[in-house]
Amino acid sequence: MRGWILALAAIAGSAPAAAQTISMPIAKGFWINATDKCGTATNGYAYDGARWGAIYYAGPNGSMGPFAELEKIGRTNPVPGGFTNMQIGDYQGAGYFHLKPVDPIRVILRTGAPGPEGIQVMDDPLVKCDYAALSPKMKQALQKFAPAIAVTTR
Repeated sequence: MRGWILALAAIAGSAPAAAQTISMPIAKGFWINATDKCGTATNGYAYDGARWGAIYYAGPNGSMGPFAELEKIGRTNPVPGGFTNMQIGDYQGAGYFHLKPVDPIRVILRTGAPGPEGIQVMDDPLVKCDYAALSPKMKQALQKFAPAIAVTTR
């Protein structure tokens, strides 16, 4: 059994998070798809300084929720193209999340996910929403799941 666990750790190719540092190229906040509007967004990504993940409403017209899939960032490291890799949890698997800042309120999220033809890569432009510009519904979701970023910016 011990050999099997060591083999999985070697495949993951990463050291435990406790020995790593987190240095993100973006500000804490709520980030949405660049084609959406802050006041009507029903989903996006939260970064609270330690965790990254989705906060969203599901169903017709965002009628169910809120839900959250926030995970601790184990470590970060630079990768080619000006991106920063976010290791989610303690080990890096085959998939990945990379961020590249465009300016203080815009970023590119590059997601790589294993698929039948290798790693499928998607680039999504995101914009940062000021908390005050969000709908009451999204404010409530942030207060519940990411209170560190649920503050009014003045």
